Amino acid sequence: MFIFTNSYSINKIHAALKRNSYTNYKFVLLFPICLLLFSALRAQSFSVGHRTEVFVDSSRANRSIDAEVYYPADVAGDNVAFTSASDLFPVLAFGHGFVMTWDAYQNIWEAVVPNGYIMIFPKTEGTISPSHEQFGLDLAFLIREMHRLNSDNASFYFQHVDSMDGVMGHSMGGGASFLAMASDTSIRSMALLAPAETNPSAISAASFITAPSLIFAGENDCVTPPASNQIPMYDSLQSDCKDLITILGGSHCQMANSNFLCSIGNLPARRHRRFHVPISIWQSRDI
Repeated sequence: MFIFTNSYSINKIHAALKRNSYTNYKFVLLFPICLLLFSALRAQSFSVGHRTEVFVDSSRANRSIDAEVYYPADVAGDNVAFTSASDLFPVLAFGHGFVMTWDAYQNIWEAVVPNGYIMIFPKTEGTISPSHEQFGLDLAFLIREMHRLNSDNASFYFQHVDSMDGVMGHSMGGGASFLAMASDTSIRSMALLAPAETNPSAISAASFITAPSLIFAGENDCVTPPASNQIPMYDSLQSDCKDLITILGGSHCQMANSNFLCSIGNLPARRHRRFHVPISIWQSRDI
Protein backbone atom coordinates (compact mmCIF):
# COMPACT_ATOMS: atom_id res chain seq x y z
CA MET A 1 0.00 0.00 0.00
CA PHE A 2 1.00 3.60 -0.34
CA ILE A 3 -0.34 6.98 0.59
CA PHE A 4 -0.03 10.33 -1.11
CA THR A 5 0.75 13.20 1.21
CA ASN A 6 0.18 16.08 -1.18
CA SER A 7 -2.86 17.61 -2.77
CA TYR A 8 -2.01 17.31 -6.46
CA SER A 9 -4.44 15.32 -8.56
CA ILE A 10 -3.27 12.85 -11.17
CA ASN A 11 -4.74 15.02 -13.92
CA LYS A 12 -2.76 18.03 -12.68
CA ILE A 13 0.44 16.01 -12.63
CA HIS A 14 -0.10 14.70 -16.15
CA ALA A 15 -0.84 18.25 -17.30
CA ALA A 16 2.37 19.51 -15.71
CA LEU A 17 4.34 16.73 -17.36
CA LYS A 18 2.78 17.55 -20.71
CA ARG A 19 3.81 21.20 -20.32
CA ASN A 20 7.35 19.97 -19.69
CA SER A 21 7.36 18.09 -23.01
CA TYR A 22 7.88 14.57 -21.70
CA THR A 23 7.40 12.99 -25.10
CA ASN A 24 8.18 9.81 -27.03
CA TYR A 25 8.38 7.54 -23.97
CA LYS A 26 5.70 5.33 -22.48
CA PHE A 27 7.09 6.07 -19.03
CA VAL A 28 7.65 9.52 -17.64
CA LEU A 29 11.27 10.15 -16.71
CA LEU A 30 10.22 11.55 -13.36
CA PHE A 31 8.87 8.18 -12.28
CA PRO A 32 11.28 5.43 -13.42
CA ILE A 33 10.90 3.75 -10.08
CA CYS A 34 7.44 2.54 -11.14
CA LEU A 35 9.20 0.14 -13.50
CA LEU A 36 10.22 -2.01 -10.52
CA LEU A 37 7.03 -3.98 -11.02
CA PHE A 38 6.04 -3.31 -14.61
CA SER A 39 8.82 -4.87 -16.66
CA ALA A 40 6.74 -5.47 -19.76
CA LEU A 41 4.84 -2.22 -20.21
CA ARG A 42 7.15 -0.66 -22.79
CA ALA A 43 6.58 -1.66 -26.40
CA GLN A 44 10.25 -2.56 -26.77
CA SER A 45 12.27 -4.19 -24.01
CA PHE A 46 16.06 -4.01 -24.24
CA SER A 47 18.84 -6.18 -22.91
CA VAL A 48 21.21 -4.54 -20.43
CA GLY A 49 24.75 -3.61 -21.42
CA HIS A 50 27.36 -2.60 -18.87
CA ARG A 51 30.57 -0.57 -18.89
CA THR A 52 32.96 0.54 -16.15
CA GLU A 53 34.06 4.11 -16.75
CA VAL A 54 36.33 6.72 -15.22
CA PHE A 55 35.21 10.30 -15.76
CA VAL A 56 37.33 13.37 -14.98
CA ASP A 57 35.89 16.68 -13.85
CA SER A 58 38.45 19.31 -14.86
CA SER A 59 36.55 22.02 -12.97
CA ARG A 60 37.35 20.31 -9.66
CA ALA A 61 41.11 19.78 -9.95
CA ASN A 62 40.65 16.88 -12.36
CA ARG A 63 38.58 14.93 -9.88
CA SER A 64 38.36 11.28 -10.94
CA ILE A 65 34.89 9.71 -10.78
CA ASP A 66 34.71 5.94 -11.13
CA ALA A 67 31.29 4.84 -12.31
CA GLU A 68 29.29 1.87 -13.51
CA VAL A 69 27.08 2.53 -16.54
CA TYR A 70 24.12 0.39 -17.63
CA TYR A 71 22.49 1.00 -21.01
CA PRO A 72 20.03 -0.50 -23.51
CA ALA A 73 21.62 -3.17 -25.71
CA ASP A 74 20.53 -5.88 -28.09
CA VAL A 75 22.64 -8.48 -26.26
CA ALA A 76 23.29 -8.44 -22.51
CA GLY A 77 26.84 -8.29 -21.22
CA ASP A 78 29.88 -6.22 -20.40
CA ASN A 79 31.17 -3.80 -23.05
CA VAL A 80 28.61 -4.89 -25.61
CA ALA A 81 27.39 -2.51 -28.31
CA PHE A 82 24.55 -0.09 -27.72
CA THR A 83 21.22 -1.25 -29.10
CA SER A 84 20.80 -0.80 -32.82
CA ALA A 85 17.47 0.93 -32.17
CA SER A 86 17.44 4.54 -33.30
CA ASP A 87 15.99 5.81 -30.02
CA LEU A 88 17.64 8.35 -27.76
CA PHE A 89 17.67 7.37 -24.10
CA PRO A 90 17.25 9.56 -20.99
CA VAL A 91 20.15 9.38 -18.55
CA LEU A 92 19.67 8.84 -14.81
CA ALA A 93 22.50 9.36 -12.32
CA PHE A 94 21.95 7.30 -9.15
CA GLY A 95 23.61 8.03 -5.81
CA HIS A 96 24.30 5.15 -3.41
CA GLY A 97 23.62 5.13 0.32
CA PHE A 98 26.17 5.62 3.11
CA VAL A 99 29.00 3.03 2.78
CA MET A 100 26.84 1.11 0.31
CA THR A 101 28.06 0.07 -3.12
CA TRP A 102 26.38 0.40 -6.48
CA ASP A 103 25.64 -3.32 -6.79
CA ALA A 104 23.10 -3.06 -3.97
CA TYR A 105 20.84 -1.42 -6.56
CA GLN A 106 20.77 -4.22 -9.12
CA ASN A 107 17.02 -4.38 -8.57
CA ILE A 108 16.78 -0.82 -9.86
CA TRP A 109 18.87 -1.04 -13.03
CA GLU A 110 17.48 -4.43 -14.03
CA ALA A 111 13.98 -2.95 -14.00
CA VAL A 112 14.66 0.51 -15.40
CA VAL A 113 17.29 0.07 -18.14
CA PRO A 114 15.33 -2.48 -20.24
CA ASN A 115 12.63 0.15 -20.61
CA GLY A 116 14.96 2.55 -22.38
CA TYR A 117 17.11 4.40 -19.84
CA ILE A 118 20.83 4.87 -19.32
CA MET A 119 21.77 4.57 -15.64
CA ILE A 120 25.08 5.71 -14.23
CA PHE A 121 26.23 4.89 -10.71
CA PRO A 122 29.16 6.92 -9.32
CA LYS A 123 31.30 4.95 -6.86
CA THR A 124 32.76 7.99 -5.12
CA GLU A 125 32.32 8.98 -1.45
CA GLY A 126 31.98 5.41 -0.21
CA THR A 127 34.02 5.91 2.97
CA ILE A 128 32.80 6.42 6.53
CA SER A 129 33.50 10.15 6.18
CA PRO A 130 32.00 11.08 2.81
CA SER A 131 31.64 14.57 1.41
CA HIS A 132 27.96 14.97 0.64
CA GLU A 133 28.66 18.14 -1.29
CA GLN A 134 31.20 16.50 -3.58
CA PHE A 135 28.91 13.51 -4.10
CA GLY A 136 26.13 15.84 -5.21
CA LEU A 137 28.48 17.60 -7.57
CA ASP A 138 29.54 14.20 -8.95
CA LEU A 139 25.92 13.36 -9.79
CA ALA A 140 25.39 16.71 -11.51
CA PHE A 141 28.67 16.43 -13.42
CA LEU A 142 27.86 12.95 -14.72
CA ILE A 143 24.56 14.19 -16.16
CA ARG A 144 26.34 17.04 -17.96
CA GLU A 145 29.16 14.78 -19.11
CA MET A 146 26.80 12.26 -20.65
CA HIS A 147 25.13 15.04 -22.61
CA ARG A 148 28.55 16.24 -23.77
CA LEU A 149 29.53 12.73 -24.85
CA ASN A 150 26.36 12.49 -26.88
CA SER A 151 27.87 15.13 -29.20
CA ASP A 152 31.36 13.58 -29.30
CA ASN A 153 31.64 11.35 -32.36
CA ALA A 154 34.53 9.47 -30.74
CA SER A 155 32.41 8.56 -27.70
CA PHE A 156 30.68 5.26 -27.07
CA TYR A 157 27.60 7.29 -26.15
CA PHE A 158 27.54 9.37 -29.35
CA GLN A 159 23.97 10.05 -30.48
CA HIS A 160 22.44 7.76 -27.86
CA VAL A 161 21.62 10.23 -25.04
CA ASP A 162 18.29 12.02 -24.91
CA SER A 163 17.94 15.59 -23.65
CA MET A 164 15.75 14.36 -20.80
CA ASP A 165 17.55 13.41 -17.60
CA GLY A 166 17.19 13.01 -13.86
CA VAL A 167 18.92 12.19 -10.61
CA MET A 168 17.99 9.30 -8.36
CA GLY A 169 19.40 8.12 -5.08
CA HIS A 170 18.92 6.19 -1.88
CA SER A 171 19.57 7.49 1.63
CA MET A 172 22.77 9.59 1.46
CA GLY A 173 22.58 9.46 -2.32
CA GLY A 174 19.04 10.76 -2.19
CA GLY A 175 20.11 13.69 -0.03
CA ALA A 176 23.04 14.35 -2.34
CA SER A 177 20.59 14.45 -5.25
CA PHE A 178 19.06 17.58 -3.73
CA LEU A 179 22.54 19.12 -3.66
CA ALA A 180 23.04 18.08 -7.29
CA MET A 181 19.76 19.67 -8.37
CA ALA A 182 20.49 22.88 -6.47
CA SER A 183 23.95 23.10 -8.06
CA ASP A 184 22.68 22.61 -11.61
CA THR A 185 19.18 23.81 -12.41
CA SER A 186 19.34 22.28 -15.89
CA ILE A 187 18.70 18.80 -14.44
CA ARG A 188 15.14 17.97 -15.37
CA SER A 189 13.76 15.75 -12.58
CA MET A 190 14.50 13.58 -9.57
CA ALA A 191 13.08 10.42 -7.94
CA LEU A 192 14.43 9.47 -4.52
CA LEU A 193 14.29 6.51 -2.13
CA ALA A 194 14.32 7.40 1.59
CA PRO A 195 16.62 10.42 1.08
CA ALA A 196 18.69 11.44 4.11
CA GLU A 197 19.51 14.89 5.39
CA THR A 198 23.04 15.91 4.43
CA ASN A 199 25.74 18.46 5.18
CA PRO A 200 25.26 20.93 3.54
CA SER A 201 21.55 20.55 4.10
CA ALA A 202 19.40 18.75 1.53
CA ILE A 203 16.36 20.28 3.19
CA SER A 204 17.71 23.78 2.57
CA ALA A 205 18.78 22.87 -0.98
CA ALA A 206 15.21 21.74 -1.72
CA SER A 207 14.03 25.34 -1.46
CA PHE A 208 15.95 26.11 -4.67
CA ILE A 209 14.47 23.22 -6.68
CA THR A 210 11.52 23.72 -9.03
CA ALA A 211 11.86 20.58 -11.18
CA PRO A 212 9.35 17.69 -10.97
CA SER A 213 10.23 15.58 -7.93
CA LEU A 214 9.16 12.27 -6.41
CA ILE A 215 10.15 11.12 -2.92
CA PHE A 216 9.56 7.69 -1.37
CA ALA A 217 9.54 7.28 2.40
CA GLY A 218 9.22 4.19 4.57
CA GLU A 219 6.63 4.45 7.33
CA ASN A 220 8.89 2.54 9.76
CA ASP A 221 12.25 3.91 8.58
CA CYS A 222 14.36 4.28 11.73
CA VAL A 223 17.50 5.31 9.81
CA THR A 224 16.03 8.35 8.05
CA PRO A 225 12.68 8.92 9.77
CA PRO A 226 10.23 10.71 7.47
CA ALA A 227 9.43 13.39 10.06
CA SER A 228 13.01 14.67 10.08
CA ASN A 229 14.03 13.81 6.53
CA GLN A 230 11.58 13.24 3.68
CA ILE A 231 8.69 15.35 4.96
CA PRO A 232 10.71 18.57 5.46
CA MET A 233 12.46 17.93 2.13
CA TYR A 234 9.10 17.66 0.42
CA ASP A 235 7.78 20.75 2.21
CA SER A 236 10.82 22.78 1.11
CA LEU A 237 10.56 21.86 -2.57
CA GLN A 238 9.35 24.70 -4.79
CA SER A 239 8.16 22.44 -7.59
CA ASP A 240 4.60 22.65 -8.92
CA CYS A 241 4.84 18.92 -9.60
CA LYS A 242 5.99 17.01 -6.53
CA ASP A 243 4.89 13.97 -4.59
CA LEU A 244 5.80 12.21 -1.37
CA ILE A 245 4.75 8.57 -1.22
CA THR A 246 4.87 6.82 2.15
CA ILE A 247 5.14 3.03 2.00
CA LEU A 248 3.03 1.62 4.82
CA GLY A 249 5.16 -0.78 6.86
CA GLY A 250 8.23 0.08 4.80
CA SER A 251 11.77 0.33 6.19
CA HIS A 252 14.96 2.01 5.03
CA CYS A 253 16.89 -0.91 3.59
CA GLN A 254 14.02 -2.43 1.63
CA MET A 255 14.58 0.25 -1.01
CA ALA A 256 17.60 -1.74 -2.27
CA ASN A 257 18.71 -5.35 -2.48
CA SER A 258 19.67 -7.02 0.79
CA ASN A 259 22.76 -5.23 2.08
CA PHE A 260 24.61 -6.01 5.32
CA LEU A 261 25.94 -2.51 5.94
CA CYS A 262 22.53 -0.94 5.48
CA SER A 263 20.82 -3.59 7.60
CA ILE A 264 23.03 -2.85 10.63
CA GLY A 265 21.49 0.59 10.90
CA ASN A 266 18.04 -0.82 10.36
CA LEU A 267 18.06 -3.50 13.07
CA PRO A 268 15.62 -1.70 15.40
CA ALA A 269 12.94 -1.79 12.72
CA ARG A 270 10.64 -4.76 12.59
CA ARG A 271 10.65 -6.84 9.43
CA HIS A 272 8.35 -5.78 6.62
CA ARG A 273 7.40 -6.98 3.22
CA ARG A 274 9.81 -6.18 0.42
CA PHE A 275 9.79 -2.88 -1.41
CA HIS A 276 7.26 -3.66 -4.11
CA VAL A 277 5.00 -0.69 -4.71
CA PRO A 278 2.39 -1.03 -7.47
CA ILE A 279 2.11 2.58 -8.61
CA SER A 280 0.61 2.01 -12.01
CA ILE A 281 -0.98 5.47 -11.92
CA TRP A 282 2.44 6.88 -12.80
CA GLN A 283 2.48 5.08 -16.14
CA SER A 284 2.66 7.81 -18.74
CA ARG A 285 0.31 8.12 -21.65
CA ASP A 286 1.71 8.74 -25.12
CA ILE A 287 1.87 12.52 -24.94
